Amino acid sequence: MLHDDLPFASILDSERIQEIFRKHKSIFGGIYNTTIVLWAFLSQVLRDGKEASCQSAVSRITAFLIRAEKASPTADTGDYCTARAKLSEFAFKQICTEVATGAEQQVDSKHLWKNRNVYLVDGFTFQMPDTSENQAAYPQHTAQKPGLGFPIARVTGLISLATGASMNTTTGARHLS
Repeated sequence: MLHDDLPFASILDSERIQEIFRKHKSIFGGIYNTTIVLWAFLSQVLRDGKEASCQSAVSRITAFLIRAEKASPTADTGDYCTARAKLSEFAFKQICTEVATGAEQQVDSKHLWKNRNVYLVDGFTFQMPDTSENQAAYPQHTAQKPGLGFPIARVTGLISLATGASMNTTTGARHLS
């Protein structure tokens, strides 16, 4: 079955998603179950413009469920957004790491350097909403006056040069000195 509406349904096995999210105590049911929400979210973040909106994600879920002859949601995005917020960061990271590892294992040796997997280490920073929780975990830079900046996090990632997949990432507080 083609999954044009939620293309990750063809790639990420529902049973494996359920297993991983259950392990991380982040499983939920209903129309917006863990699997449907993960497939829709991945589809959403890889799109741009209006196609990246929650409304478009709900439309894709609706089309997918209608094709599967299952109950579909209303056009209201609130329940989808609430369900999306329940996705465990740790479960999501485990899924991404498994997919990247699986892709790496399938690489033809002609795409390797001297029959070796080669990786790129890269990093970046990003600002987050100015909440007390974010300020506690990711304090402002000491050059900023208190209350006049946003918490800054840094990410370091390991990327496969053969597949382009992110093999692993870690996030931490920006060094403040």
